[in-house]
Amino acid sequence: MKKTISLIIIISFFISCSNDDVEPIIVDETETGSEEIFPEGSLNHLFSNALISDKFNNIKRENPIEIIDYDGNNKIKTNYTYMEHLLVQTNNNRSWFVIQGSEASTVVEIESIDLENGWITLGETYLGSLNKNIGATIEFFNPFVNYDIINDRPLFNPYPTRVPEGVFNYIQPGGIIEKSDGTYVLLTPVIFGSHTKRSIYYATSENLEDWTFHDQKILSTDMIPFAKTNGNVFSSDNPYKLENNNFLVLLGVEQPNGNYTSAYMVIDEDLSIIQQPKEIMIPEWHGEDQNSFPLALTKFENNYRILFHKRNSASIDREIHEVIATNLFDALDHNNGIISSNVIHKGSNESGYLRGKADDASYIQFNSNLYILLGSEEISSNYLTSYNREYGLINWNGDTWKHDSRSPLIINPVQLYHKYPIYEWCWDHLGAFASPLIKNGYIYIYMAFGTDNPDYFISGIKIPIN
Repeated sequence: MKKTISLIIIISFFISCSNDDVEPIIVDETETGSEEIFPEGSLNHLFSNALISDKFNNIKRENPIEIIDYDGNNKIKTNYTYMEHLLVQTNNNRSWFVIQGSEASTVVEIESIDLENGWITLGETYLGSLNKNIGATIEFFNPFVNYDIINDRPLFNPYPTRVPEGVFNYIQPGGIIEKSDGTYVLLTPVIFGSHTKRSIYYATSENLEDWTFHDQKILSTDMIPFAKTNGNVFSSDNPYKLENNNFLVLLGVEQPNGNYTSAYMVIDEDLSIIQQPKEIMIPEWHGEDQNSFPLALTKFENNYRILFHKRNSASIDREIHEVIATNLFDALDHNNGIISSNVIHKGSNESGYLRGKADDASYIQFNSNLYILLGSEEISSNYLTSYNREYGLINWNGDTWKHDSRSPLIINPVQLYHKYPIYEWCWDHLGAFASPLIKNGYIYIYMAFGTDNPDYFISGIKIPIN
């Protein structure tokens, strides 16, 4: 996580000498725009700009970061004026990097920053070859300013590879329960093959960092009358605690025709099923002719809010909807008490990291305000985020949802394992269903880092809130 160190210590001053063969770009001082600033006490304020792709707005990308001067001696200047952001350091002093190309095909370490004269001294190249030409586009990247990976490894050690149902492909998080004795349960959908079959298992912990996986099945599709035989069922978001201390678990259930439908079940803290899985009876979110599943549930300002994901065959045009209701079970079982139902995200209408497969979202309540942690997988681009799923932040301002323009804020280390081999297991992308929990001065988020072999390793990150 981040810490800002004294400028006196970190700033190195250099005498700049321009390359005689190259004319530097003159920065337009009349250009308008500024980086978004967030108030202390907001969830946004806990995050730094970890992947700086644009001078003002990483989502719109209307003013990309460009090289404006190169001195021929491994120093560059850019059109980015908020250079102090590159002085934000991490717990283990992990470096900032200059990134270039799709999926971070070029990775160059930043050695030092001269704030007075604007020069960036480049260090070792870990991948590719940096195009230092005037006008070349770059990004600045340090994912670790926003999180630490719990134990710097996958969540389980040793890591399981099979359960009584057989050898599996990967495990994903499916929501956390805090039990009355102070211990924790993490629901863990287990995926067999290439998403051929999925069943729900669980893990336990006493401290949210050291976890034990249990090969005891809670739910599979052979226990659900309306599900495909040997198909997929998974839980999403943290189970919602009811007034009787049982927990409502949101479910995505594969139907016999291959489409998903939205469902839920109720369990107690010992994981016994109290209410068998049943479909959510809001018309748009159940039935064989639609393809959707629920993502998240919370109660905020005396109303219940539910996020749903509508699936389409393409990587874009996938939607996230929000349904607001006055009574939870009246809404789920009878389609009554619905206040509103709105699309809050549609991939084809967005830009940047949002223009792609948005299929994960979780509510977070922080200091009496409501936020959504949104995961989206971008389609092909010339940026690090190409074909990569990351997470950004949306905040509720009383009548609309607003994206944090610095998003994405939680990004996997991609090619940084060339510098830090310890992260070779998490280079590909983030995925699964993020399960956030605020506890003991941290935001814990359980997710999965991708490697493609297997698809993912279930993992956890933590973010200090002080």
